[in-house]
This record gives sequence, C-alpha cells and structure tokens, in this order.
Amino acid sequence: MTRQAGSAAPLGSDRRRLEVAAALDASAVVAPAVILLAPSGEVEAVDHPTRIGPTPEARSVDLTDRVVMPGLVNAHAHLDLTLLGPRPFGGDWTTWAGMIRRERPTSPEAIRQAVLAGARLARAGGTAFLGDIAGNRGLPAVEAMRESGLPGVSYVEVFGIGLAEPGGLEFLGSLRDRTAVDAGGVRLGVSPHAPYSCGDRLYEAASRLGLPLATHLAETPEELRFVADAEGPLVELLKQVGAWTDSIRPWRRTPLGRLAAPLGESAAAIVHGNYLDDADLEAISRLAGVRRDGRRLGVVYCARASEYFGHPREGARPHRYRELLELGVPVALGTDSLVALDTPERLSVLDEMRRLARRDAVEPRRLVEMATLHGAELLGIDLREVSLRRGSRPRGLLAVTVARESRDPIGEALRAETSPEWLALAGSS
Repeated sequence: MTRQAGSAAPLGSDRRRLEVAAALDASAVVAPAVILLAPSGEVEAVDHPTRIGPTPEARSVDLTDRVVMPGLVNAHAHLDLTLLGPRPFGGDWTTWAGMIRRERPTSPEAIRQAVLAGARLARAGGTAFLGDIAGNRGLPAVEAMRESGLPGVSYVEVFGIGLAEPGGLEFLGSLRDRTAVDAGGVRLGVSPHAPYSCGDRLYEAASRLGLPLATHLAETPEELRFVADAEGPLVELLKQVGAWTDSIRPWRRTPLGRLAAPLGESAAAIVHGNYLDDADLEAISRLAGVRRDGRRLGVVYCARASEYFGHPREGARPHRYRELLELGVPVALGTDSLVALDTPERLSVLDEMRRLARRDAVEPRRLVEMATLHGAELLGIDLREVSLRRGSRPRGLLAVTVARESRDPIGEALRAETSPEWLALAGSS
C-alpha cells in the first residue's frame, strides 16, 4: 500500500474492520486498535482488538504498520504565497515584508495558480479543512480555493488605517456583494490584517459583517509598542506606504485590550498571539466562552513560523498556548505560509504537532485535539468531521507509516519526517 503523499488508499464500500498500530484522536489514544466503519464511512467503534472482539461480517484491512487519525485542520495559511517557496528570514522584518510585497502574485491567474498549488500541498500534508488568508482584498484567492475542492474558510484580507482607512471601509461595505458567502465548501471570511495596519472603525465594520473573522494579533513587540505608544518602526512603515497621519494616537493598551469588543463579537481567530500578558489571557478566556454561529473565539499558534521569525524575543516568555488550553480556550494549529517552513513538499499541521512533541513534550491526545477539534471550532466546522468517536463521520482518515509491531507507534509517528497518507472513506465527500 505504498503511495505518494496525499493519495488515497481505497477501503472499499462494505463494512470494514481496520486493524491499525494505533488510533489517535482528541478523545482517546488506543494502541493497537480496531476501527469499525459502516459502509457510509461512519465510525461504529474504536477500541483495543480484544475489546472489539470478532466481527466476521466486516471486511478486515491490515494497517498494523499505520498510526491512523482524522484528517487535520490547518487554521491559518497564506496559500497565495506558495510559489515563492521557502525563503530565509534574514532577521529584519521590514526587509522581509518588502520582499513579500514585491514578489507575491498580483494578477488573478498568478494568484489562482499559487492557491491551487498551495491546496495541493495542504492535501499532501493531511489537511481536511483550511483557513486561508486571501491576501490584500484577494477575491481571486477565494474563488481559487473553491475551485481546489479544499473546504474551509477563505478570509479576505483588508488593510486600512489612517489615510487608508476610508478605502478599506468602502471595500468592506461591498464585500458581501462581490462573491458568494458560502460556495464549493468554502465559506467567505474577513481578515483585518493587524492592529498596526487597520483602524478601529475597520475592525468594527468587519465584525458587523457576520462573517468568520481572523486577524494577526500580538505577533511582535513592535506591534505592542505601536498600539501602546504610536511609536517605533511600524510608524515608519505606515509613512512609507502613505497611510500615516498624526491623527493616529496611542491606545495605551495591549492589542487585545484595544480590540476585545469587535473580536469577541465575531468569535475571531486570533492568529499568532506570541506576546500576550495575563490580562489578555483572562480576556480571551472570557470571550472564548461564547459561541457565535457555531464558532468560538480562540488562538491559532503557528509554532514553526514563530521560530522562523525569532519569537519569543530575548527576555520574553515562551508562547502561552499551554496556559490558554488550561483555561479552556481553543488553541488551533496553523502553518502560516510556505515561505517560513522547512517542508517544501507539504503544508501540514502534522509538522506543527511534531515540533511541539519534540520541543515541549506535549502529549499526543492534546496535539491532535489542537490539530482537529480546536481548528474546527474556530472555523465553524462540524466536530464529527474531524473525530473518530462513535457516530462521527471524518472527512477522510490520515495514516502515518511506522515499523510493524512498533513498541511506540505514536511516538514514532510524531518523530518521523515523512508525509502522511490518505485512506479514502466510501460515502465521504
């Protein structure tokens, strides 16, 4: 059953008994395991072989060299940057951002090709659902994601602060008329870029649209300085792009403190959150307790991208994702763009799971919870589509090859550097 990454190993259309090295989802870790599947692809049972007992009416499939989990949720990606490929950071964010502005695709066809390429890499990485940032009012990226067949949310990115805020507000006012809200399995979302590139009125207008909302927040110390004091290199950046005006005044707050109301009202996905203080954590915990349109506010942690950009900076505390999890906040995983990654053959939060397992010794069940249920909560996806619980119907099963009769199959799968393999479920879309 050796196949290229992202290809599907067909399991047939009858009732199946999958004999696997281990089954892993947010509710349980079972090794070895049997997964019983109905002809529709619905999960009938997952348990140790001795507790399942014989099932002579089910067709047995030997996957005892596979660790199996549900398809994953990549809650934050920039598919339109895919064809730039991995690039070194160089240590200066302004220089790096200038490279992105110069080289990112701008024509509709170039954007389409980049998004389709990114969707293929996401599939190869085991992505069942994805939250994509459709860069800089990128409606062509929305349509390309819908064409790709990869479901999820396409967040249309909007800029607008100071002199540029009226143009951003005008665009937001017509966004719902420019494209379908829900088509091809992809829901329309909106992404005010960041607190240093979007004004308060733009955030408030975006939250009133009633669409899924994502924003980069508390990503850098420079952002915290800008919001608190209206000083620093981000002021110079706004002057360079012609957006700065002296009417932009200090907020004297953290980015989260400044924007808690519109982010809470829209159950926003807070992307990165590298520099959150204690009050921020308390506010996020409170806001995450309210569900809106099937979604909850939460944080998307892109561990490899955070390291790529040198976070946390010297003297800062490590990312506080574990504290957020203990507070009951959904913390999903994202890859950010291929530019910041070390796996050019795939875009995969499986690699984020592996990084956190090696670096922080996060337990496997927690990792798959972040990579499935928490991402689903942020994107508004039915949790049964990313679960192996009885009665669930996952959008495909993901398999990682391990040594047959491995003593530690899950640990081996999380230490591996290989791409995963899809197992197609009859009756699934």
